[in-house]
Amino acid sequence: MSRGRKAQQDNGGRRRRRRDPGAPARSPRGPVGAYGDRAERVIYIAHEGEKTEKEYLRLLERTYRTREGKRSFRFALFGEAGGLRPMATVDRVLEEAEPHDEKWVFFDRDAADNRDTEIPQAMRKAAKNGVQVVLSHPSFELWLLLHFQLWTSQESGLDSKVKDRLRQHKDAKGFEDYDQASGDRGKGIDGKRAESLLASGRVKTAIRNARKLVKACQYGQCKAEVADSMDADKPNKSESYEEWTRRSGHAGGCDPLKRDPSTDVWRLLAALKIDGEDE
Repeated sequence: MSRGRKAQQDNGGRRRRRRDPGAPARSPRGPVGAYGDRAERVIYIAHEGEKTEKEYLRLLERTYRTREGKRSFRFALFGEAGGLRPMATVDRVLEEAEPHDEKWVFFDRDAADNRDTEIPQAMRKAAKNGVQVVLSHPSFELWLLLHFQLWTSQESGLDSKVKDRLRQHKDAKGFEDYDQASGDRGKGIDGKRAESLLASGRVKTAIRNARKLVKACQYGQCKAEVADSMDADKPNKSESYEEWTRRSGHAGGCDPLKRDPSTDVWRLLAALKIDGEDE
């Protein structure tokens, strides 16, 4: 359990999972196709950041959830005030979801808080339990910047230059005071910021740039195309760490701490069949 959490119990002594308080009632168990237009693919996501990742995921949900007149997916999001560390995100999503549910976690390299030992441990636990990891190196802000330009500078887990470039980019409207303004405006993703990210061609650009970073990985054997060939229908199964790692396009022996820079957010979009073509 993260932060000393204990599982809640129902009257029968079984664990009662916490639910995302803002989420609608959950869809029935079973394949989405078995329930017609009413069915939704429920994706459980625990996120490290208190605000930015959550607001971005809600933006994705609002923008892409209903396509061709059908509701195709929804997110059940879990975080903490003050944020979660990498291992805590894995523990949290395992607490909230059943073994056969689709589970993802978001966390960063973020060298500023001494997590280099914890990240590989969290990733191995995720692989063992069928949890997909979205790792951003140095931080989630790299994914936001990739909507506007390719960034290949190695920052060793520090994101000040990435944020500076995001604030300064002429096309990143609304981000001028990102992480500097007070209150909700500090790291929020709404208004002009959301419009900038969703402007024509930007999502497609971010995906393309993120995939380029996989190919440029210093390990030398990593290719995003490898992830394309993986079995996308069973992302929640337990796998060897090497096979699980290949889902990110990285080779089994690639050290996640050395994927500098990189971000796996594109993988979630690929799993949802969001390619930016329908903007």
